[in-house]
Amino acid sequence: MTTHMTHFSSSARTSDSAPLRIDTLHLPNGWGNIGMSFCPGKKQSDALTGAWDRDLDKDLVRIRDWGASMVVSLIEEHEFSHLQVTALPERVKAHQMNWRHLPIPDRQPPGAAFHDLWPTLGREMIDLLSQGEHLFIHCMGGLGRTGTLAGCLLIEAGFAPEAAINAVRTARRNTIETLEQEDYVRNYRAWF
Repeated sequence: MTTHMTHFSSSARTSDSAPLRIDTLHLPNGWGNIGMSFCPGKKQSDALTGAWDRDLDKDLVRIRDWGASMVVSLIEEHEFSHLQVTALPERVKAHQMNWRHLPIPDRQPPGAAFHDLWPTLGREMIDLLSQGEHLFIHCMGGLGRTGTLAGCLLIEAGFAPEAAINAVRTARRNTIETLEQEDYVRNYRAWF
């Protein structure tokens, strides 16, 4: 496996200069919370939002301290090396949290890989949330894929699709980025 070595300018945002912000969806009826953000520990010189040179362990401590019992990564396999976070699964476990991988292509609605895993992982996430535990979701930038999954989880928790979209976008601006992602949430029907 090739490791990308990226050089960052002194203006790159780090875990110290820009602590990980976790936007929180508070679910009703004693359910746990859903946290949304970008990929913890990412190193990305070419991001639309500028350069990032983050520390994976510092970001994971912040996620753990927020209360997450599970971290769900929505990035695809190749994005782990692109963002230099190949150690993410092991480091999540080292910080006493469970890790699950539910890949979705960037700027797309959930596809075949997601649908193959959803019956098992979706049930696990709903069970966790319904027991009052907290779930942290991320993709690369924490907007499109993250917001799409959060919207589907809200529908599973009893929200109407439009209310789920509004709640996600209120908690984290600009989430559910594309019309295709929005249509996916709007047409999603609870099945757990």
